[in-house]
Amino acid sequence: MSISIVMPQLGLTMTEGTISEWLKKPGDVVRKNEPLFIVSTDKVEMEVEALVEGKLKEIVVPPGETVAVGTPVAYLEGAGESPAPAPAKAEAAPAPVETAAPATSETAAPARSNDGRVQASPRAKRLAKELGVDLATVRGTDDGRISEDDVRRASESAPAKKAAPGSKRRQIIAERLTYSIQNVPTFSLGVEVLAENLLSLHENLQEAVIGKTGVKLTITDLLLACLASAIKDYPAINASWRDGALHPGSSADLGIAVATGQGVIAPVLRAAEGLDLFGLVERRNELIGKARQDNLSLRDLEGGTGTLSNLGMYPVDEFQAIITPGQSFILAVGRVRNRPWADAKLVVKPTIKLNLTVDHRVVDGAEGAEFLGKLVERIENPGQFLEGLPAAKSGRRRANG
Repeated sequence: MSISIVMPQLGLTMTEGTISEWLKKPGDVVRKNEPLFIVSTDKVEMEVEALVEGKLKEIVVPPGETVAVGTPVAYLEGAGESPAPAPAKAEAAPAPVETAAPATSETAAPARSNDGRVQASPRAKRLAKELGVDLATVRGTDDGRISEDDVRRASESAPAKKAAPGSKRRQIIAERLTYSIQNVPTFSLGVEVLAENLLSLHENLQEAVIGKTGVKLTITDLLLACLASAIKDYPAINASWRDGALHPGSSADLGIAVATGQGVIAPVLRAAEGLDLFGLVERRNELIGKARQDNLSLRDLEGGTGTLSNLGMYPVDEFQAIITPGQSFILAVGRVRNRPWADAKLVVKPTIKLNLTVDHRVVDGAEGAEFLGKLVERIENPGQFLEGLPAAKSGRRRANG
């Protein structure tokens, strides 16, 4: 009997999906756990594997079509099922003998000059450049000379170019960011923060973290910990605006912007406020690894009330970022750099420039400033605020921040 293949629910909030590509065609044998098709959601593209073995009998949802979760998209013939016998073939009639058609101006090769160049009118050359048509493949109808009409016909009959790898990911990113700019009213707050205590803590804890987790401690880890602590102390910002109402978050679920070969993606570190530093480092490392291997599940990308975008590894002092739709803020972090600092007297100290972009429907400017102030306190004195920090190596002074 036929087995229906349905649009899967790849995440808790997924209600529909779009078939991006079929990886098998009718008649192909499908093995269990073998990728069968690719689904595109508003967050990510994912391969869907076959749950059973069989032969692909029929595809009912073509590429590009969007259907609700649970909708049949194809049918398999189960393993061992015998397809209905094909009707007896009538005796084939003798094939007609084909004769070569005389060459006409429509099929003649393009006229070429003595030096081998294709002959085409200036307008035809300009149009071919605009449409991306190779004149060497165009048949001229004016004694072999190529006209504008010849170029247009060649362009219309050319096979559609296959989308470049990753182009669908870029399309998803473009659609989400365009939606955010057009629909989310935002304001931004900037501040320069002393980083000497953060750097000292990073240095003092590095060996302990590597010894426990096998993973290097990063500045991003400490910033995530500071962010989660600030949210715990100021939960008003831990919310999202959906369906015309404010929806408070139950935990600090933080996106981490990760650059990949196919664009930026932000997996979500869940309940960050409940993780000690060891657990946070391990989970961050796992999510970034999955992102760069293109192995994230939709659940890894769902939810989140804010995102950390750290470009500190690049020569970027400060920048503004765009909020992910459904979240309330995004924190943009530039590089740590020695800069002039006025503290009783003018000195040079390591600082970081932060830019917090906030959904104005969630909090107002004064509330955003208060939250940013709490974050600054934690970055400048992390040892006083971060819970569950591992002890520093014996013989080293643990930084007071």
